Amino acid sequence: MSFTEYETAKEAAERLGISSRAVQKRAAEGRIPGAVKHGRSWLIPKTCADVENSGADRPETGAERANSDPDSRKSGADRVIRRDGAHRHKTDTGKNRLQAHRGAMPIMSGTYQPGLLRDFIDGLEDPDDRSIALGEFYFYSGRSTDAANVIARYQDSADPELCFSANTVAVFANLSGGRPELIWLAFRNLQRLTGSVLGGDSPPELRALVIFFATMASVLFHIPIPEIPPLDEYLHCLPEGLKVYACYILAHKAYLEKNYQIALTIADLGIALGSKNYPIGYIYCQIMAAIALVNLKLTKEALARLEKAWEVAEPDGLIQPFGEHHGLLHGLIEVFFKDKAPELHKRIDDITYAFSAGWRIIHNGTVRRSVPDNLTTLEFTIAMLYSRGWTAPEISKQLRISTRTVYNRITMIFNKLGISEKKELAKYMLY
Repeated sequence: MSFTEYETAKEAAERLGISSRAVQKRAAEGRIPGAVKHGRSWLIPKTCADVENSGADRPETGAERANSDPDSRKSGADRVIRRDGAHRHKTDTGKNRLQAHRGAMPIMSGTYQPGLLRDFIDGLEDPDDRSIALGEFYFYSGRSTDAANVIARYQDSADPELCFSANTVAVFANLSGGRPELIWLAFRNLQRLTGSVLGGDSPPELRALVIFFATMASVLFHIPIPEIPPLDEYLHCLPEGLKVYACYILAHKAYLEKNYQIALTIADLGIALGSKNYPIGYIYCQIMAAIALVNLKLTKEALARLEKAWEVAEPDGLIQPFGEHHGLLHGLIEVFFKDKAPELHKRIDDITYAFSAGWRIIHNGTVRRSVPDNLTTLEFTIAMLYSRGWTAPEISKQLRISTRTVYNRITMIFNKLGISEKKELAKYMLY
């Protein structure tokens, strides 16, 4: 599968030798075929070789850039006030050194009381932090399009942590939004940031951030990445909230390797490390613990973990994590939500379909193995369990449906995938 590669208007302007304002103007007038509106800006196809340049178009002066770039207009005082008193630094080109503070991903990094997340966001003094946090909140609450729109203007920020935060949110938000060109743009921005950080004299806190994302991309999307230092060697350099989420990533990695007991241990380490003080990491670690437990066929214990995750997520309506892991939870979503909150179950189902569609675009485009898109969530769950050696009676008990229904669904799954033997299922499953 091939996709059009995009670049920002600024990058296109530098490549074509004109002003970024001219590129934006041409795109808005429909004079650049394939240009895509992204927040307040435009994405330009890399194949674009001409934007009807005229003599009036020229590179922007420093003053013009200051007037058009919201980041450039901010004074030092505007940029340094933060909830923890830390400072946000620009790139120091004189020393070729990117500076870091502990402020990336404000919600994931932050500590707040469940039910008061919007108060936490409103209380952030830095307007950039508030925007990124709002984007995070929209994503975690299942509003992916709103999330992508809020953070779009920060994706090419010169501030490394703003760039990191915005593009990390953009990857996940655009998965659910069905915008592959924006997913790849966000990945490319993060790859460029990773190269700058790891290739230069950057502080360990910033190196830890890009290693965090590179590891997450490798584990969650199965994307091959260049050799990087192990994430566990940089855990101590991450903000506390990101340490908890990093445990989720490492637990997920152990799960992929079918080391379910190790996955459970790492998830519990993250839970112990952050307790409920860092709700986002706590929710993801509890869900990962539930996934490990259900693969150990400890369904009752797995449901208890899912309930703990929901206790923290429900007050702020953070349903996205549950939709993301629907298939991996092997029917626990149906068991937990379907009877308790059928309207919520429908929303989670919708999130699952949207997120899975985006995930397959990335996965199937980079890995030589396709995950099917023609199975219902129930069929996919049955297929996952059946391919892992669960019997029809065991699946029936797990999903609280009749054994006859399980057999009927297995027949439908085989027909949809065009297979005739159980051993053929494995190549179509997630792991």
